[in-house]
Amino acid sequence: MRVGLLQEGDLTGTTVADRYHQLIDEVALADKLGFSTWGTSEQHFSPPSFSVAAPEVLYSAIAMRTERIKLRTMASVMLKWNHPILVAERLATLDIVSKGRAEVCTARSNNLTTIGAFGVDPSETRTQWEDGMDVLMKAMIDDKLEHDGPVWTIPPVEIVPKPYTKPHPAVSVAASSVQSHQNAGVRGIGSITFDNYFGFEYLQECLDGYRTAFESADHSNVVAPNNYRGLYVATAYCAEDRQEARRIAHDVAMEYFKFILDLYIPLSKQPGYTYLETLEQLIEHQDDLDWLCEYTPSVMIGTPQDFIDRIHRLEKMGVDEVLLRIDGVGHENIKRSLELIGHEVIPAVDPSYKKP
Repeated sequence: MRVGLLQEGDLTGTTVADRYHQLIDEVALADKLGFSTWGTSEQHFSPPSFSVAAPEVLYSAIAMRTERIKLRTMASVMLKWNHPILVAERLATLDIVSKGRAEVCTARSNNLTTIGAFGVDPSETRTQWEDGMDVLMKAMIDDKLEHDGPVWTIPPVEIVPKPYTKPHPAVSVAASSVQSHQNAGVRGIGSITFDNYFGFEYLQECLDGYRTAFESADHSNVVAPNNYRGLYVATAYCAEDRQEARRIAHDVAMEYFKFILDLYIPLSKQPGYTYLETLEQLIEHQDDLDWLCEYTPSVMIGTPQDFIDRIHRLEKMGVDEVLLRIDGVGHENIKRSLELIGHEVIPAVDPSYKKP
């Protein structure tokens, strides 16, 4: 089981400029400690919890400070404001400067504010993602890209640069619904379960849906199929004492959860997001951190042994990698948590771990 890191430039107690440089230092530390992957999402208009709107620029700086850790966009939003050719070109550039450490996770947005600001109809996001993915895959592989789809029409063009990794960097999708997991399995790409506050049973349903779809699909036309299954842990923090961990992470955990609820409640009324039909239980417990820590795989706050036990449970469910969002608790606290996970958790759960 691999342990990765996802951060989104939470500005609690700092400025954007300072937080970006702190992030770079934190990823450099995570690289030395044996974390498998680092990534950030593309977010707009949502401070203070999210401040990274141009992740590809930040990734290049981080690539120069790290040596081993994979650098995965989590996620590139494949809607009309991000042309898939631009996504492919930026990914290839990162793959080159990092010497083959780039990966890409894609997504359709679940933020109605962002969708509205960029003029996207929420009912069209799945079609835009599907067609954008077709273009992205062609752009990474084909000598000449040509495409005639429901969203993108592209005459024959040569894409430069091509990725350093052959045939292309690993591809996955951020998935919150069972259907999105199944779509990923059919396509032969990896899945990362995102924002999954719906509990362990729902997570298992998503993982089972993905596995069944992947195993039953015909991937003969897929150049490099992969069945990677990641889990995004929306709030994580590790300390020697469980109560101390929950004290430090309480505010950021509850603020993030309420931010997600504010997205889910209106989104559940939109076509194409019908998996958000039952929110009553989450609303009922929106102030209960202890309940969240036990009920949902999206919160992991506690001691190193708590982390080890939870990760072993997730591994048995079929998860390959946990992606811990350790952010918003201050630079020094983040570094202490990374050190604890790197020294005590990763060696206990990742058989491929090699002491730096």
